[in-house]
Amino acid sequence: MSAFPHLFAPARIGRLTLRNRLVLTGHGTGMGRDGGPDARMIAYYAARAAGGVGLIMLGSQQVHPTSPGITGLLTCYDDAAIPRLAKLAEAVHAHGARIFGYLSHMGSATTARPVALWSASAVHEQKYGEAAHAMDAAEIAEIVTAFAAAARRNLAAGMDGIEVHCGHGLLLQQFLSPLTNRRSDSYGGSLENRARFPAEVLAAVRAAIGAEVPFGIRFSADELIEGGLDAAEMRRIVPLLVKAGALDYLDVSAGNDGDLVSNMLHEPPMGLPPAPFADLARAIRAVAPGVSVIHGTRIPDTALADQLIAEGATDFVGMCRPLIADPELPAKAMQGRGDAVTPCVACEQACFGRLFRGRHISCVGNPRTGREAEWPAETPAAMPRHVVVIGGGPAGMEAALVAARRGHRVTLVEAQNAFGGLLRLAATAPTRGEWAQLIAHKAAMLEQAGVAVQLGRVADAALLAALAPDDVVLATGAAPGRGDIAGADQPWVFTPDQVIRGEGPRGGRVAVIDLEDRMPAAATALALHQAGCAVTIVTRSPLVGQRLEIQNFTFMMREFFRRGIEQLPHHACTALEQPGTLLLRNAYTGAMRRAAGFDAAVIAAPGVARPPPAGIVVTHVVGDA
Repeated sequence: MSAFPHLFAPARIGRLTLRNRLVLTGHGTGMGRDGGPDARMIAYYAARAAGGVGLIMLGSQQVHPTSPGITGLLTCYDDAAIPRLAKLAEAVHAHGARIFGYLSHMGSATTARPVALWSASAVHEQKYGEAAHAMDAAEIAEIVTAFAAAARRNLAAGMDGIEVHCGHGLLLQQFLSPLTNRRSDSYGGSLENRARFPAEVLAAVRAAIGAEVPFGIRFSADELIEGGLDAAEMRRIVPLLVKAGALDYLDVSAGNDGDLVSNMLHEPPMGLPPAPFADLARAIRAVAPGVSVIHGTRIPDTALADQLIAEGATDFVGMCRPLIADPELPAKAMQGRGDAVTPCVACEQACFGRLFRGRHISCVGNPRTGREAEWPAETPAAMPRHVVVIGGGPAGMEAALVAARRGHRVTLVEAQNAFGGLLRLAATAPTRGEWAQLIAHKAAMLEQAGVAVQLGRVADAALLAALAPDDVVLATGAAPGRGDIAGADQPWVFTPDQVIRGEGPRGGRVAVIDLEDRMPAAATALALHQAGCAVTIVTRSPLVGQRLEIQNFTFMMREFFRRGIEQLPHHACTALEQPGTLLLRNAYTGAMRRAAGFDAAVIAAPGVARPPPAGIVVTHVVGDA
């Protein structure tokens, strides 16, 4: 019997039987090209089908040219989409999974157009800030027809079901929400009027696909914005939409992508708890009897997924980021190999972070994600060699693991008495503890792969001569930098590493000088605050933490304001003067001024690569080394 009997039991959505209750929910991948799936995207979804997931929701397809396909979004404007979608559906079906087409219109929640976007009213949202055009009756009818046509194309391509996006601040939610619907006609005002356009879309789609095809919606059960759709109102709206589309299932989410805090809450980063909206799913399930419920917001593992089904919160569990991290999660869990599952630690760095930079998604714990076509499963080396990896941080552990899986004899040498390098230190910082899960996982995989490990051992020429490797991989990382700041070597000046290790100031007024605009300074500021310090973060950039992924940025900003951590952007620190004085240069005017009264300063600067040990010939360099 499976350790997760509820999650891995077959179940039905409408008339379709799925092999289990685990769903890869719809998400952007950044992989499509020219509005359609490319080889990279097909390989990505095929890998997750092969890994045992029951149902895949394809990334959203834009149904009309007024909703541009940016950052790899798919489009389904015309019949040219059919053959490309068919290749993807065929690849998924080959591994026994089912796949649904996922249809949407961004409304005002997009960019990259030279004319006004279409929405319920002439509004704009926080993320993109582009003005929208209030749709007239003819345009509403045009979009209704477009949704129905896109649904037919998906069925022609072999999709097993259809999902329509009614949430996350996109067009249909823009009509539903009083925040964005300011109309005075039959599509605005009352709850029933605001639901009219989405209901018309759902009725048209159901008419186009027939009664046999599984059909549902994804929606936000709470907009998570003051004055927006709340849980009580959505419990009244959902039955109207179920009736309009004769829906078979409800994919329950939350939030609005156009609001920074709402977006952060429904795509929770590290530091926020798991399954924050399970109660919303449970409440929706109560007002939609006989309709299957899918729910997935930061459900990190199969144990919690099985528990939510057993408790009646949901019928199916969506696991998006965990399946990005490990496509074989279902198969490993069913086989009792949970320790082999690459954990999602919600760092956001290579999934959302890459997507928002216009690149395809990947995963810091699994670099093969998004590169399945380029990097298939490890193939045995033609001639096994002895590989010595110097350094047991993330890069060294990954290099050793890949080499061992290819059949090489691998020795990993680490000077410290534990794995992880600086990531192990980072895991001790406030709100960053989940990094420890990734380190523990990689360490367990090294043991399973048969890597010979020497912890607490410095790799020197004598040791390497004794080991007699064929190849040497240098993965010794970087030492803390202090930037080009005069006076940085004074005793009242620290590095983030010292602060996180507990060797920094305790109390007093502290300046964190951020030369990276990333997590080290942010986490250091939280640690200093916990140590009783009054903290000011100084950066020459327009925003403190501006290079953080958007969810991490919002999370940290909220923490800063809640804790009273001050921010001083637009200023470069050029020198540290005694006693406790910063010499600052305005980033725009060059004007100089002094900020005095600090008891300590911390410089968060890019690291400096450590040189290879003397007398050792290095054949490969990985990570920050």
